[in-house]
Amino acid sequence: MFKTSKKFSAFIACLLMFSMLLSGCENQKKSKYKAYVESLITANYVGISKDYIKATGADEDDADALYLQNASRLANNLATYYDLDISGDQELAPEMFDLAKTIYSKCKFSVGDAYVENNVYFVDATIYPIDILNQSDAAVRAYVDEFNKKVAEGLYNDYERETYEKEFARGIMDILTDESQNMTYKDPVTIKLRILENDKSFYISDDDFRAIDAAILNTTEVSMPDEKPATETDAEGE
Repeated sequence: MFKTSKKFSAFIACLLMFSMLLSGCENQKKSKYKAYVESLITANYVGISKDYIKATGADEDDADALYLQNASRLANNLATYYDLDISGDQELAPEMFDLAKTIYSKCKFSVGDAYVENNVYFVDATIYPIDILNQSDAAVRAYVDEFNKKVAEGLYNDYERETYEKEFARGIMDILTDESQNMTYKDPVTIKLRILENDKSFYISDDDFRAIDAAILNTTEVSMPDEKPATETDAEGE
């Protein structure tokens, strides 16, 4: 009886130790997955990749390239949205790129603890969408109206097209730069991210990343400002 009881106690102790090991392993995974999501967002939008490299083993150059690609994409999208012809401008194109980096540096988010549902790990990321397009809309429209007035008065008739485009772009970019110093945000959006696991790695899906990307910068309820009219220089170039 005594020996049986002793063996039973040892068996229970083994079960408890195994349970603790499993619990420790799960907690380690949860911590790792939370850190991964935090570092993923930071690397892509803030340009700080140290934690992302640590969490994923990614190459430093590849991680930096992701950030630069995102910033370049935003710079191009802003130029397209405001109809700014600056792609070949050696002064304004780099400034727009820097402006895009500034805007993304203001991204605001939080990441919850990882959790398990039906043997699948999830992490909730709460994003506060940057609202700079709406935030700057009134100032941009006022600037466009004033610019249109000057065009109608013939103030730009003797301008080279490049100079005319550059002056218009400079005004828009100055407004965005000023507004970016005191960023406003839309109501937070929470995105449920599924952690995909295999034997050697873990990651989130492209669709989940696109959901993060769409939430970072608010583009809803935003319409293009009135297009600036053509000058005589523009008409001649058509």
